[in-house]
Amino acid sequence: MSPHPLPECPDSPNCERSSVELTFPKEDVNTVSLEVLKKMKAYEIQQNDDGELHAIFKIPIFGWKDDVNILIEETDAGTMVYIRSASRTGYSDLGVNKRRVMRFIRWLENDLKAMHP
Repeated sequence: MSPHPLPECPDSPNCERSSVELTFPKEDVNTVSLEVLKKMKAYEIQQNDDGELHAIFKIPIFGWKDDVNILIEETDAGTMVYIRSASRTGYSDLGVNKRRVMRFIRWLENDLKAMHP
C-alpha cells in the first residue's frame, strides 16, 4: 500500500483523513463514490481528469464550508480510496469531519456490496 497521497491534517481537531482498500473495480468505486456524495447532500461536487473528487459541504445555519477530497487508485487487490475532510474555518468541528468520513466509507461499502451481491 502506498502512503496516503492527500495532505496531512493540521493539529486542530477539524479535519479527518482516512483510507480504505476495497475489492471492487475502480470504475464502480468511482461511480458509487459520486452517488454517495450526492446522497450525503454535498453542496458542490467536482471531478478532475485524474479521477480525484472534490466536494464542498455547507454547514446549515452558519454557512461554513468543509472540503472533502477523495482519490481513488487501482491496486493489485482492487481499489484504494483515500479521503480527507476538513473545515475551512474554525478550530473545532465537534467531530463533523470524522463522522462524515466514517459515513462516506460505510455507505460506499454498503452500496458497492448491493451492486455486487
